[in-house]
Amino acid sequence: MKVLSVNVSKPGVVEIDGKMVSTGIFKRSVDGPIMLRALDFDGDGQADLRAHGGPHRAVYVYPSEHYGYWPTS
Repeated sequence: MKVLSVNVSKPGVVEIDGKMVSTGIFKRSVDGPIMLRALDFDGDGQADLRAHGGPHRAVYVYPSEHYGYWPTS
């Protein structure tokens, strides 16, 4: 595996199949070093804390092949 970038953002709301969905998927790459803390990177956030974030899920590796599902913002 090769890390192409480290990306962060706060959650936002998008419409998918007629439903409003809160998501943190639209992250932007950072330039240079960024602090990884116990719950996430500085400047980052997660929409669904049942499945993302926390001390055992502070970093998520997302395959680029999955981005096609999400509408562009």
